[in-house]
Amino acid sequence: MSFYAYYFALYAQIAIGISFMPLWLQSEGLSIQDIGTMTAAGALLAVLINPIVGGLADKTGQAKFILLGLIALALLANAGLQLASTPVAIAGIFLCSRFVSAPFIPLSESILLANLASSRLEFGNVRAWGSGAVVVTTLLCGYLVDWQGTAAVIVLVSVVLLCQAVLASALPRRTRTRDQATSLATISTAIRNRSFLLLVGSAAIAQSCHGVFYAYSTFRWIEAGHSTLAIGAFWALGVGAEVFAFALSSRVSARLTAGKIIAIGTIASVLRWGTFAYSADLYPTLFMQLLQTGSLAMTQIGVATYMRRNIPVEALSSATGTYAAGTGLISALFILVAGQLYALDSALVFLCTSIACIFASIVALLLVRSEKTSA
Repeated sequence: MSFYAYYFALYAQIAIGISFMPLWLQSEGLSIQDIGTMTAAGALLAVLINPIVGGLADKTGQAKFILLGLIALALLANAGLQLASTPVAIAGIFLCSRFVSAPFIPLSESILLANLASSRLEFGNVRAWGSGAVVVTTLLCGYLVDWQGTAAVIVLVSVVLLCQAVLASALPRRTRTRDQATSLATISTAIRNRSFLLLVGSAAIAQSCHGVFYAYSTFRWIEAGHSTLAIGAFWALGVGAEVFAFALSSRVSARLTAGKIIAIGTIASVLRWGTFAYSADLYPTLFMQLLQTGSLAMTQIGVATYMRRNIPVEALSSATGTYAAGTGLISALFILVAGQLYALDSALVFLCTSIACIFASIVALLLVRSEKTSA
């Protein structure tokens, strides 16, 4: 049960940051363009820290200890946000918070993937708990913001981070033996082969488009006249759809290769962002959020399937960290460009992400071809 409960807390914290932190930043005097720039800068910081933290975790075998330390630092940064009084101070502390929290997901996934067999777990079932947390948290946070204002966002983040720290302490440690000592050659071999590069060129691009969605979707929905409670319901619908896909992940991964799963996700992404570019009204939004089954869930299932089948356990933190760094770099570029496009027309932002996912789909098909060649 430790992984299920921890993933619930992990994604509850992420859900608040994605869906409601932009509103808090705006209430503190930052413009939409400022928030977009800060989000992009946070993604760039992830490019720096994720490979370093992943390599350190593999070399020392202390992924859990490192994770606990980063959660503690995130708590301190969040406390600083509550005390900051100027937009400049808020921006600086926010970036510090993004810096220390960036490795949460790749480190957590490396610990989970390393313990799937010994704990008799399925990745999708555990990840579904994270999705469930997003449903609960976005609805709760949307209600609290409507009731108490955006100040509720920071308080809720602190509570969730405390829960995350307690639950992370119960996670199993990765056991190591002498013949599992991690060398730089092992890590390099795992992340420099052609299939890994194709993984980054397909799945990482598709996931980066979600970064744009997280940064600007709330503002686009508000522009269309939706309330924060309705926005919380939209997030809940999307995540509910992905829970369905995660629940079927074991069947999907048993029948399809990682490349084919990712290709399904990227093609769904093309349709999803194209729909949101067309309209942010109620019915297009409902359809667009249902497509999260493919755009997010299938892509993540495909990545986890690839990592489990192709990356040795002793290099998992490095591989997940490098993949996250690639995603962060692409996200930063996309978000910066999207900030300029949003000033012209918010629809242009998502038209461009749809086009980017066409390219990701082509790369995913190359990964499928590579899998056939190596089979």
